[in-house]
Amino acid sequence: MFWTGQASFFLVLALYLQEGRGLTALASGVVFTAIGAGYLVTSSTAHHLARLLGRQVIAVGAVIMAAGLALLWAGAAAGAGGAGSEGGAGVGWLVPGLLVDGLGMGMVLAPLAVTVLARVSPQHAGPAAGVLSTVQQVGNALGVALLGIVFYGALGGGVPHAFRGCLIFLIVVELVLAGLVQLLPKDPAGA
Repeated sequence: MFWTGQASFFLVLALYLQEGRGLTALASGVVFTAIGAGYLVTSSTAHHLARLLGRQVIAVGAVIMAAGLALLWAGAAAGAGGAGSEGGAGVGWLVPGLLVDGLGMGMVLAPLAVTVLARVSPQHAGPAAGVLSTVQQVGNALGVALLGIVFYGALGGGVPHAFRGCLIFLIVVELVLAGLVQLLPKDPAGA
């Protein structure tokens, strides 16, 4: 579930920043650094959080990502005027949402592989890692396809409108992920 939102989010964010806000590819890349900053903070400490929270660190991270996406939706709504009206000046409203999304992403991504592979015996670790990698790729491809349908289906209302529709879809993805974590087997420590 997590992977259906990753590549697709970065695709529609780039489209929104460049086509909807009129930024260059380089300026869009600078805006993306807010996600990286949040990710750096939590991914480097996620193993400590995972020891405290167990598998719930993924659920908490997914809820934080949903909150970041909601902030991003509000920021995109505040700057809905698009490229002609505000240019790049209005993208500062997006930074808090991107930062919070990055914080949640670090909490999900860093412990995800460990959580998935935790109960796999050493002799099956290679094939299990291969299956995990395949699921990541399929999830990314499926997410791009689904979010592409949402984005281009709503494009008649303009790029900002289509982007906000995609954010709603992604918020639902993150909340479903948080719910699916509850179906995972309990950690041996009972987390």
